[in-house]
Amino acid sequence: MSKVRLSQVFPSLLLVLCTTFSAQAGVTPDSSQGKATNPLKVIATVPTFGALLREIGGELLDVTVLCRCSQDLHSVSATPSLMARLAGADLLFYSGLDAELWLDQMMRGAGNLELAPGASSAIDMSAGIHLKEVPTSVSRREGDIHAYGNPHYWTDPIAVRQLAKHVSEVLSARLPDHADAIRARYATFNERFTKAIIRWLTEYKGLRGRQVVSYHRSWPYLLDRFGITRLDTVEPKPRVAPTASHLNQLIGSMKAQGVTVIIREPYQSPDAAQFVAEAAGATVIELTTHPGCPDGTDAIIDHFDHNLATLAAALGVQQETAR
Repeated sequence: MSKVRLSQVFPSLLLVLCTTFSAQAGVTPDSSQGKATNPLKVIATVPTFGALLREIGGELLDVTVLCRCSQDLHSVSATPSLMARLAGADLLFYSGLDAELWLDQMMRGAGNLELAPGASSAIDMSAGIHLKEVPTSVSRREGDIHAYGNPHYWTDPIAVRQLAKHVSEVLSARLPDHADAIRARYATFNERFTKAIIRWLTEYKGLRGRQVVSYHRSWPYLLDRFGITRLDTVEPKPRVAPTASHLNQLIGSMKAQGVTVIIREPYQSPDAAQFVAEAAGATVIELTTHPGCPDGTDAIIDHFDHNLATLAAALGVQQETAR
């Protein structure tokens, strides 16, 4: 199935954009020069993008993140305060898939059509990412599936390394007077992050071959990177509330396979996950797909350190020291 961008989900916005703002699609040298002395106002839909922007852009940017680390990405509300920030922003970094359908309403309220998905100032962060779980057909009978692939690619540290490079290239082009400083900050981050990836792949190689259950299909990129198998999900289908029959079947499968860990995110029902865990003799761990939760994990490296250490401890895997 060919990959379709989120821009195709917003035909009404893009029609207005093409007919009314076509002359403004690019960034003029004057606007780039003017924003170099004041922070560039940048919107990130998710905390991972925001963390990368702060790492690489530093004081050159004023970053607003639309979705909190503890919030369901699919359910962000178009509040007046967020729309006000979006109305005055210069750049938008978004996932590029169909996870952020609320952007349509938020963009209409903000009136900043220069940031409409598909415009030059709206940065599709999925570009170049190898997507997982791309369906061969789309049917609502299968739940709230993502038509273009699983959007949680930021849970794979290798993908995050690619995202950082993308951010550096965009900011360097948008702020040419500060391109050297941006590239230097990127190089520093890339070196630290690459060393961290090597460390994680070494210290947590004992995760390979283990099995877990997740509440939602949020983790295929992280699990695949570290060789972990997902037995099943607490949801019978994506974003469909668990039924008694599904939970009983899941309990039986977990007992048969000896699976002892369930991954739940903060906004997901604790009751269903805990019910299954108690019946199957398992443990529920709470992880977030983005940095910021719990407190003290705002930095990208701290975020991965926390998630991997929590996962390893729950699975009884000892960290191996790099030699």
